[in-house]
Amino acid sequence: MKIVVIGSGGREHAICFQLARQLEKTNPTINLKLVESNKARAEFVADQLDRTVVLSGDALDAEILKEANIGAAETVVAVTDQDEVNILASVLAKRHGCARAVTLINATTFAPLISPLGIDAAVSPREITVSRILEHVRRGRVRSVYTLRAGEAEVIEVEALETSPIVGVPLRDARLPSGVLVGAVVRGDEVIMPRGATAIEAQDRVVIFAAHGAVKKVEKLFSVALGFF
Repeated sequence: MKIVVIGSGGREHAICFQLARQLEKTNPTINLKLVESNKARAEFVADQLDRTVVLSGDALDAEILKEANIGAAETVVAVTDQDEVNILASVLAKRHGCARAVTLINATTFAPLISPLGIDAAVSPREITVSRILEHVRRGRVRSVYTLRAGEAEVIEVEALETSPIVGVPLRDARLPSGVLVGAVVRGDEVIMPRGATAIEAQDRVVIFAAHGAVKKVEKLFSVALGFF
């Protein structure tokens, strides 16, 4: 069973609550854990949710992470109002064995740290909605996301999985949306500069440049069902 751990705290607790409720509704096989730093809020949320295990404590506490079974989790979502906490919680979760980390960052100065620290995706305040975070949880294995020119474009590094619609299709036939450019394909130790005849294979790492309006369409090309993991 897939485990998703959500780190909550501060002003963003409402988003975390709505995210957990939406995942409960749409994905009944997911084992959900929500770590809430405020005890009173944790008790309230626990009463409102049906299947989510709500833990009262600090997402940076190793014992809390252990109680959340973070080592078996497929995804951790760190959405507090403190960038440092989100980044550190994501790094700790990955070091304990969590497969993927989605992190909220408010300050653009932290953006260069995301990829080197092994964090898979960053969400900025302009896009902090339940639906936007769900996209990061549901889609293929996103390794990093960088926002360019105040949100006008994004650079996305994603691992192609065998069920992704774009796999096995020559790029000239892939019908990529307008405003999208495949910049590179990394296959093992080989970096491939893509041409029209290039076909993306499963486990390839693909670097894509996408205008803001085309990002969601790009995500669909690499999306997989939650049950795949």
